Amino acid sequence: MTLNMLSGRVRAGGLLLALLLGLGSVGGKALAAARDTLVIGQSADITSFDPTELRMGTFVLTHLLYDTLIRLDADGRPQPELARSWSRSDDGKTLTLTLRDGVTFHDGRPFTAKDVAFSLNYARDPVNGANILPLAKMIDSIDTPDEHTVVLHFAGASDAIFDLLDLAFIIDGSAPKKIKTGGNGTGPFKLSRYLPGEDAVFVRNEAYWGPRPALKKITLKVIPDQQSGVMQLRAGTVDFLPSLDREGAEQLASAGFATGAATVEGRVLDITLNTQTPPLDKPEVRRAIGLALDRARIAHDIAGPDAQVKCLPWPHFSRREAAGHENDCVHDLDQARRLIQQAGATGAEVSLMSRSQSEPQIGAMAQMLQSALRDIGLKANIVEMSEAAYISRLRKGDFQLAAHVYARAGRGPSTILMSAVIFRATDNLAGVKSRQYQDDVALVTSQPPGEQTDLAWRRIDSFMLQENWVLPVATLPVLWASAKGLTGVRFNLDGMPILTGAAFQ
Repeated sequence: MTLNMLSGRVRAGGLLLALLLGLGSVGGKALAAARDTLVIGQSADITSFDPTELRMGTFVLTHLLYDTLIRLDADGRPQPELARSWSRSDDGKTLTLTLRDGVTFHDGRPFTAKDVAFSLNYARDPVNGANILPLAKMIDSIDTPDEHTVVLHFAGASDAIFDLLDLAFIIDGSAPKKIKTGGNGTGPFKLSRYLPGEDAVFVRNEAYWGPRPALKKITLKVIPDQQSGVMQLRAGTVDFLPSLDREGAEQLASAGFATGAATVEGRVLDITLNTQTPPLDKPEVRRAIGLALDRARIAHDIAGPDAQVKCLPWPHFSRREAAGHENDCVHDLDQARRLIQQAGATGAEVSLMSRSQSEPQIGAMAQMLQSALRDIGLKANIVEMSEAAYISRLRKGDFQLAAHVYARAGRGPSTILMSAVIFRATDNLAGVKSRQYQDDVALVTSQPPGEQTDLAWRRIDSFMLQENWVLPVATLPVLWASAKGLTGVRFNLDGMPILTGAAFQ
């Protein structure tokens, strides 16, 4: 399977042109002397080559070095990758995958079913800290009857298993101690050089099992901040910026560069509320905060014209799970004030955690919420933190309100419930406790769609809209920009670039 580019738009001469596939561009001094080399700029340093971590530092390199068993298309349907075919048992709990022949790792070692078993067991071992651990825990056991067959046994029958296989990159099982430093995968490019804090160079894998990449070399350049990346793209020392905010994208679009959205639903801005701390322990106060949120304004002013307003966390294709609640967002300051008065909370102080330095959009949303809360009678104080301090306090539940963003928002609803910690049914960061919610989440994350799961989704939706411990606000599109002549770049559902077909024209 190949992933379709979820969206792309290019602005040239004040016109907005629909971009159907890949990246086209105008303007910019590209590296004309090296049309077989691509230079990419990213702000996050590369601290590991372990693809299970799925950090911002590995956002680009993962699809260069590694492959997955399947890939999901733009509508969440599985397509072949390292697994050329598969079959599922009638009860949905067993998946048998047939692997491709002739696939090798970068060091020449043949890829076999044992590498699949190793990779999935590595991901489901808590010691390794895999980002997909909640999904990998769906696996009960793995059989490898021969070198090209893998049989996965699952505890339930959720379709989230395909999100797992789309995110489970295959790693070298013969050298477990080199996973974080070696980069030995089956992907279209091989690691040639790495200078911490500076760059990493990848060269074309001439033995790649799929179509041979058009580019011979890709340099991933670590740039300390977004504005420096924008300047380097304009100067021609960088060809592609895979992730930047709205302001940066608009600067480059106005200068004639190609810009677009890699994914509209990859991430979602939200407000997370700690239901155990006064006055947020009162449902009326949480409801009032939800009514004070001007989601449409935040979407337009902060996230950009491609952003979608969110009342519930489910992606656009999940009409069955949304159960008619897609448009239940209400902005009503008068009603919010009345609820604050009824709760006896007028004048109450609340703290709002933010991390503007690492996520400028979070900081902008926090400022807009602060103003809205003052309008309804609450005194909101923004507490700016480093990313590390913010994450530490969030995980400990040491907060009142948190301007937040969660990822994987474009994946299946069951996957969102399992992988986004703010929606956990147990040990919830916001202190939410409900036996019914626990039972419903357990049901929808272990069973295929049906009458019972439909009823459970309705209860989950109602519970989220009543309790307001997480307030989804708006999607935060992953934006890119490119120099002249770059085409064929695609993206996965999380906005990670896939550069196998990238080329200069």
